[in-house]
Amino acid sequence: MRRGDNTRYHSAKKLTMHRLLQMDHDIAPRYEEDDDSQIPPPRYLLTRRFIRDRLNPNRIVRKAQDGDKLSLASLRNSLENRKERQIQMSSGGSSSSQAVIMNQIRIVRGVSIGKDFLLRAIGQYVDDVKPILLKADRMDIIFFVDNDETASAIQAISRRLRDPVTSSPVTIISKKAPVGFSAVGYAEFNLLKNVLSKRYNPENHSLDLSDFGLDDEFRSKSLYFSLCQNNIMMAVIELIDTCYGSITSLSVKGNRLRFLDHFSCLIYRIKNIRTLDLSSNQIDKASELMKLKGWPVETLFFENNPLCSEYGSAEAYLSAIHGVFPKVTSLDGIPVQRPIDLPDLDEETSIPLPKPSFYGSAECKELIEKFITQYMAIYDSADTNDRKSLIDAYDENATFSLSVENLPDANNSRPSFEYSTYNIYRKMSHNIIHLSKWEHYREKVIHKGAMEIIVQLKKLPPTTHLFDTFVVDVSLIKGNIMCFTLQGFFRDVSSNGKDSIDISSVRYFCRDFVIVNKDEGKIAILSDILFISGVFAERIQRYKTMLTNMMKAFDMVLESSLFSFWKLFQIAVTDFSVKEEQNAEQPTTSNVAISERTPAELAAAGDERLQQLMIESFSRESQMKPDWSRKCLMDQNWNYELAGKAFLAVRDKIPPEAFQ
Repeated sequence: MRRGDNTRYHSAKKLTMHRLLQMDHDIAPRYEEDDDSQIPPPRYLLTRRFIRDRLNPNRIVRKAQDGDKLSLASLRNSLENRKERQIQMSSGGSSSSQAVIMNQIRIVRGVSIGKDFLLRAIGQYVDDVKPILLKADRMDIIFFVDNDETASAIQAISRRLRDPVTSSPVTIISKKAPVGFSAVGYAEFNLLKNVLSKRYNPENHSLDLSDFGLDDEFRSKSLYFSLCQNNIMMAVIELIDTCYGSITSLSVKGNRLRFLDHFSCLIYRIKNIRTLDLSSNQIDKASELMKLKGWPVETLFFENNPLCSEYGSAEAYLSAIHGVFPKVTSLDGIPVQRPIDLPDLDEETSIPLPKPSFYGSAECKELIEKFITQYMAIYDSADTNDRKSLIDAYDENATFSLSVENLPDANNSRPSFEYSTYNIYRKMSHNIIHLSKWEHYREKVIHKGAMEIIVQLKKLPPTTHLFDTFVVDVSLIKGNIMCFTLQGFFRDVSSNGKDSIDISSVRYFCRDFVIVNKDEGKIAILSDILFISGVFAERIQRYKTMLTNMMKAFDMVLESSLFSFWKLFQIAVTDFSVKEEQNAEQPTTSNVAISERTPAELAAAGDERLQQLMIESFSRESQMKPDWSRKCLMDQNWNYELAGKAFLAVRDKIPPEAFQ
């Protein structure tokens, strides 16, 4: 715009462009246009030009070729560089301020999921993720990464991660944004590098950054490099990550630190800090100290901070410190006791191996297995009307409910489930997630009394349960009441009465029984809760792997038990031989020969007492009947150790009647 006297002045748009640019960087390209632009041509001319270019698309390309020969790629790069320069101007005031631009990662609604879970999940897909300035922005989680490839990899897994509670996809957004501090020059960076090298002690892997701004190197050059300056702190963190990643002791005493946002970036780079000195700083909020949670600090110095005066007692002070660093055993030079015995925080937590069915006792095992065998034999009848025979299995006040949910996988895909069969289950489903579908007629989905339960069981589709997939866990035994859970797979039977071999016919089930032991060894069901879900082939394979791991764990325990009993046999037989020698009036050559024999040789020679002892112990450990245990020992010439290994090798081929 120009005045009448040809003097130029800025409009309100020019005066406020930098302030608005700080709020929204996406409007930066709009500021490229000049206020002195000519009046746009009439609309009808634009329409004619648009139609002409649409009829001849090569005209647009020729314009670029006939001009400055700019390709589309170079034009795109030019626009991106121009936008980055404008963002730098908005961050630091001018393009010469060298404002740091990084990749900003925004995880939508990540606060409800938790930063620890998200970082672990991202780490499974992307290597070496080191967040910078991780914080919560309303319900989102925001952090920066300085590597473009890492940012692209994180962006690529958007909507591939799942909320562990809702299974909804997690959205990740990546864009360029200013971090909030300027870059350190090359000369200053080398100066910081020299100072850190002098303060590092390689013998005990410690780094002393106390009174960092008063270092002689800085004072001799009349420089003030304080860790309170964000760019200095980030440069120091970069040097620590690059050169001193093995430190176990760190001191930042006397640096007037009040906010720990930038300093907390170290917890994602240095994992083994055991000694930490934060004393003589300006930390006045517990939330700042909480940003360092995750370090396995054992020795902490935190005195002379304003936050210390807020605690009225030593117990409250110690409790607050243990809330952040639970492994602290020395606080401000005073030995303290940890609240509870905690595992090492730097150890990788591992899920314990699954174990086979748990019954509690041999009597319970016999009772439950007999009940399951008889119940499923009737339930899997080809004619569902035969299920009426189960009326004797239910108490007159028993209850039964069923819930069905076709659980999705990680990609939110659901397994196939024949509609007619699924519809039968869905009508009877008592799923509390879908409360609105049955809350007005709850009496129709919760069935009470043996007669009503049998009527509902007859309505369910015919099935064939896969006994080799069963896992039983007894959770409660009190008096004559017992609670146990049965899980496994079954197949839906087609209308012609034949089992379908299609994987889509396989269902997962989990059934909770509460039974009461009545007189004369009879039991009755008090509560029966059935859950059913479709399954993918991958889930079936994982379940088989779980069963295999169960049996491996059982074999390890059994092998260890058999080996320990083998040692006990050797000790017992040796003691027995010694006593025989002591009781003998005159030691003979035969007695000496017997005492030098092994237990296997003694049993093979016909020592019936030793044979009986070995049979009883082997039967107890292997759960086989005595006659089968005798056969196993005899096949290995009464060698207890070899018999145990042979049993483990062929245990799956031994007939069921061989076991107790």
